[in-house]
Amino acid sequence: MEEINYIDIFEIKKRLKGPFAGKNLYYEERVDSTNTLARDLASKGVKNGSVVIADCQEKGRGRNGKFWTSPCGCNIYMSIILRPKFTPETAQGMTILAAVSVADAIVEAASLQPQIKWPNDVLIGSKKVSGILTEMSTQNMTIEYMVVGIGMNVNIPEKDMDDNIKNIATSLLIESEKTNGSNTLIDRNRLIASILNKFDKYYEMFLSTGLSSVLGYYQKYFGMMGKMIEINVKDRRVEGQVVGIDSKGALLLKTGENELEKIVSGEIYF
Repeated sequence: MEEINYIDIFEIKKRLKGPFAGKNLYYEERVDSTNTLARDLASKGVKNGSVVIADCQEKGRGRNGKFWTSPCGCNIYMSIILRPKFTPETAQGMTILAAVSVADAIVEAASLQPQIKWPNDVLIGSKKVSGILTEMSTQNMTIEYMVVGIGMNVNIPEKDMDDNIKNIATSLLIESEKTNGSNTLIDRNRLIASILNKFDKYYEMFLSTGLSSVLGYYQKYFGMMGKMIEINVKDRRVEGQVVGIDSKGALLLKTGENELEKIVSGEIYF
């Protein structure tokens, strides 16, 4: 029988260091998606910083309604519930925070070197290992709640990877075998706690001094600087060179000699 690294809520709680993220943990073995459950709990009034974790998802979702493959017993699927007092236009910052938190945790727990692909993907090499889906409910230009969903391929071996995504996706286990020659399962409990501890740290920084204080940490993982890309923005395709991220988390693209375009959301092609 194949080895499984089980999720243990008590083990996760023991490792939490911050005052906020994960103080209330909700665990389900199987859900439609953690974001869907988190939205339902948020609408019923659960506390700020509550976290939903599942062992597998039947209808895992990525950006733009894309399906996120979510097998049992090997990966991380979790959603953080926030009740922020900032405006919806600053919500992009939560995806930035989550991406840096995930990248930091991968370095800490798996000794691998990830890169962040704006706006919501974490890669190792050229393949995706984690994705982030941020959703929110607003009323009268005020955020009622936000849900920051994080999916990560952790211990899924290459032989079990869906054939449809093998060329674009990887897992920490696969990359550990390639990089370090290790086929030891990565502790999901340690990894979840690390992500939440990092998120706690960056969220506190964000609330104190804004997103600019977090961007310095983001930049060390940002693998797109200087690259030529194409990006679908609503009904048009924009081409240009990546020159940075602005103080609200938008992508800055040089599209001409003296032309700079700010991209808030879009699908990127290198």
